[in-house]
Amino acid sequence: MSQNRLRLILLGFLAGASLLFFIIAFGGLTLLSAKSQRLVELKTQSKTVDAQSSSLAASKKQVEQYAYFNDIAKTVLPGDKDQAQATADIFRLADQSGIAIASVTFPASSLGTSTKTDSSSSDSTNATTAPAASAISQAKAVEGIAGLYALELTINPQSGSGVAESKLVTYPKLLDFLSRIEHNRRTAQITKVNIQPQITELGPSQFINFTLVINIFIKP
Repeated sequence: MSQNRLRLILLGFLAGASLLFFIIAFGGLTLLSAKSQRLVELKTQSKTVDAQSSSLAASKKQVEQYAYFNDIAKTVLPGDKDQAQATADIFRLADQSGIAIASVTFPASSLGTSTKTDSSSSDSTNATTAPAASAISQAKAVEGIAGLYALELTINPQSGSGVAESKLVTYPKLLDFLSRIEHNRRTAQITKVNIQPQITELGPSQFINFTLVINIFIKP
């Protein structure tokens, strides 16, 4: 074998070895990159699972907490739909504040019934009521609290010369009445108060008239 041929053979082996080295190196780097990317994905998935577990634990804790408040609400809020009882409460609270109620009006019912209570005195036994089923049809669901309904009532006091002076409304009496309503378990929210001073021949008097809109809360 001549020297030139041997040199060519050695050069061929060297070129093949170099090519094989580059192929193996490129394949190894590609595989290493894929493994590294997979490791990053697994770490991301692990963090996501940990975050979801923490969120689930927090949600479970909130569910338990709100379930407790739901049980409290059932004991604090009336579960009945008796409009007569709510009206009787209003007459009683007004009487305690020295106010005579003329009317307690409920909104029109989708069942075709409406309720209005008129009385010439503070005797709550004169209250009338629509059927219990109409109460829910007149009520509106309270946003954010499942199963809780608000029923709107409009209250007007007796006024005029035919009412005893001891039962006419003054500002202190009205403030006392509003406080009693807000602390009553059935009538807990005042939404609107419209006050009109009573005018006599000598000008405004110490007595006032008002229109009061409140919500009573029902949790069947």
